[in-house]
Amino acid sequence: MSKLKSLFNAIYFSLPVRLLVRQIQHHKVLLIFWVILLGVLSGWIGKNFGAAYLLLEPEYLGREDFWSLFIIGSSLGGFLFAYMVTLYISESYQFPFISHTRSPFYVLSYNNFLVPGSFLILYFYTFIHYHTELAGGLTSEVLYKIAGLTLGITVVFLLIATYFFARRGLLSRYGKKVEEQMAQRRGQQNSRVILDRARESMKFHQRTHSFLTFPWKISRVNPDTSPHFREVVGILNQHHGKLLVLQVVTFVLIGILGLLEENRFFQIPAGASYLLISALGIMLMGAITFWFRKTGAFTVLAFLAFIGLYNQFDLFKEQNQAFGMDYEVAPAPYTQEHLRSLTEDSIYWSDRATTLRALEYWKRDYQEKYGRDSRPRLVLVTASGGGLRSAFWTFRIMQELDEVSQGRILDETRLMTGASGGMLGLTYFRELYWRQQQGEPINLGNPEYRENMSKDLLNRVLFNMFTDILLPTQKVTLDGRKYDQERGYSFDQQLANNLPELAGRRLGHYHNAEVNGDIPFLVLSPTAINQGRQLYISASPVSYLARPSRISEGLLSRSRGLEFRRFFRNHQPDSLMMTTAMRMNASFPVILPVVELPSLPSMEIMDAGAIDNYGTQTAVKFVVEFKSWLAKNTSGVLLLQIRDNDRLDPIRQPNHSTLSSLITPIDGGYYSMAQAKDVSNDYLLEFLKEWYPGDLEVMAIEYPKESADDRFVSLSLHLTGREKQRLESGVYTEQNKLAFSTLKTWYLPTFLADQHRK
Repeated sequence: MSKLKSLFNAIYFSLPVRLLVRQIQHHKVLLIFWVILLGVLSGWIGKNFGAAYLLLEPEYLGREDFWSLFIIGSSLGGFLFAYMVTLYISESYQFPFISHTRSPFYVLSYNNFLVPGSFLILYFYTFIHYHTELAGGLTSEVLYKIAGLTLGITVVFLLIATYFFARRGLLSRYGKKVEEQMAQRRGQQNSRVILDRARESMKFHQRTHSFLTFPWKISRVNPDTSPHFREVVGILNQHHGKLLVLQVVTFVLIGILGLLEENRFFQIPAGASYLLISALGIMLMGAITFWFRKTGAFTVLAFLAFIGLYNQFDLFKEQNQAFGMDYEVAPAPYTQEHLRSLTEDSIYWSDRATTLRALEYWKRDYQEKYGRDSRPRLVLVTASGGGLRSAFWTFRIMQELDEVSQGRILDETRLMTGASGGMLGLTYFRELYWRQQQGEPINLGNPEYRENMSKDLLNRVLFNMFTDILLPTQKVTLDGRKYDQERGYSFDQQLANNLPELAGRRLGHYHNAEVNGDIPFLVLSPTAINQGRQLYISASPVSYLARPSRISEGLLSRSRGLEFRRFFRNHQPDSLMMTTAMRMNASFPVILPVVELPSLPSMEIMDAGAIDNYGTQTAVKFVVEFKSWLAKNTSGVLLLQIRDNDRLDPIRQPNHSTLSSLITPIDGGYYSMAQAKDVSNDYLLEFLKEWYPGDLEVMAIEYPKESADDRFVSLSLHLTGREKQRLESGVYTEQNKLAFSTLKTWYLPTFLADQHRK
């Protein structure tokens, strides 16, 4: 028994264990940063959003390679140093014996390996397992990436640590000056805190029997060595000025990156952004805890509350505006009277006539191309939301459909609509199709285009989201009007960089092509939060989509939505940047801001998926509105659904754990509501079959992410190489091949006949 007790005491009173105990007791905030990182890496936090991939497969300059991993490693090295130096300054006085060692900081850091060591072991194990599985073994490319990650961590940590403790370094010089100035300005208060900590150390310093020295030597603490009071005060005074200088340097680094974020070389990976901000956060929290002692936690909460209130004041609050619109004229009245005026009979019939005219032009051009006796099939394409996953999937399926139909399905498509990421894919595909129609040498099946579609959209946005808290908002000038350069602007610019064919495009650029029947109508339908209605953004007039229907003689239905171009006719709606319109339709919660449009009260806009994540409602309204013309002038209607998930989701197993009982009402409730909306869309399609007098087909092409674990692709604005491979492999499932085969039977005979006539 005495041996077990001795063994327990030897372990419990070793410096590594005492440091861990001290952190659990007094530095829970520091441990939270590590808990978050461990949770992200293990999949406990953000698994569905691909949070771990930001550390495992970061992207820099459009590639995942040595340099992207080196930047992640460098940021992790900086984070590791910030953690070690904060703990050193906060706890070194509790272990005064380390001041007698040759390198006190390295001794404490070396012994403080339990928390960061656990993370690094898990990180490298997960990283190596992930990349060897992806590459089919420990290839030279994988070793190259491991080298980049390791080199980044090691070089940055050792360089900063060495320079931080160098006697003649700039940091030491200016740190000493800062410490002296702090002592002069707040001499009594600083002295009181330092002296109180020193007295605390003399009375209650931590009992420690042993510590580790490099590499694995166990050194005994001499119990006869009593620390001198002046010595403890000297340790406490030694590095606080340096830490403040380091905080300023980190802040300046983040500021420089923020100011230069439009330069692609300064657009660091999203994971690196988080680690840099966390490093600054650790140093700030450590300083607050040290100086404010027992009130440290309250001070931290007060600081966070101040930041929250600061961002609420109109003077400091950034404006999330729609780029291209005019906010300088009087805001549009957001009233029931104004809404009713936008759906008057004269407007309704005028817009309806414009669309019918466009359909007639389309039919005429179609018959000129395929024969006077041919009757086109009208195709409506709807795409589901789902971040970059859905954007890539939708674009890839459109390429396959174009190939299967020998280009004919695009000539028959008259409406494209949907939500979020899916509309990014459809908008880009339509742009390429239009350019092809105008004679540009564009091959719609070119893999380069889908590679553009898969490029990262998260790095700039996430970094901008962090710097928004720290830096004053800058202005950007567009068409002579100034807008706040917030993270929505960063997203728009990155989207334009990734999809260069859309750069500079405005909503009004597509008006003539749509009303002349040259390209399909494209209807974006983000959600107006104020009323829970869809805001129909289209280059063509579409008031008939928003017009209430008469339920009975004395009762009208509620307004279906709002037409963007008419509601904001005085605010240059046709000048709206197309990238901004796409973002409004795909306002990824938290990551992208809620856009405020110039109305009174301000109309707040969020993701289209809040009402209809599949675009079904808009497509059904279109068919019902023009059902007589469609039945008479087409050979049928095909509603083609491109979904980034299964129509029949698996039944979820209940989890009866305590944590689950708290989360289920939120997580399960959201899941149920999403499924309920999908079921409601199926009801609409059932009714449409009864309402529409002609031939109607509904076809779904799905990515089977729910049917197998190896199909999982995260919901994010970042795609990894593995995820792109999974999406590619999902194109040719048995169900999808059946859909493609059906389309071939529709188009191949006609195609062969056309070739024969030629």
